[in-house]
Amino acid sequence: MKLTIITPIGTQFEGEVNRFQFPSATGLMEFLPGHAPMIAEVKEGSIHTEREEITCGAGVVKIENDEITVVCEPAHALGES
Repeated sequence: MKLTIITPIGTQFEGEVNRFQFPSATGLMEFLPGHAPMIAEVKEGSIHTEREEITCGAGVVKIENDEITVVCEPAHALGES
């Protein structure tokens, strides 16, 4: 799956992943290859892939045809450097 994480200050991550997990309004959600299309709210916190942990602010995620796009506030908005 192709994952792109975009913030107002630019692209924070872009690459191929096999697993994508994020904090949503209803709890932790996970996408695997072949997931049905959907749009969901992302809560501030950590996004996990099999290799990365990426901190981001609140935003939205869209998955369609094994392409995941996250648009969120940058991590420094949470007090990170």
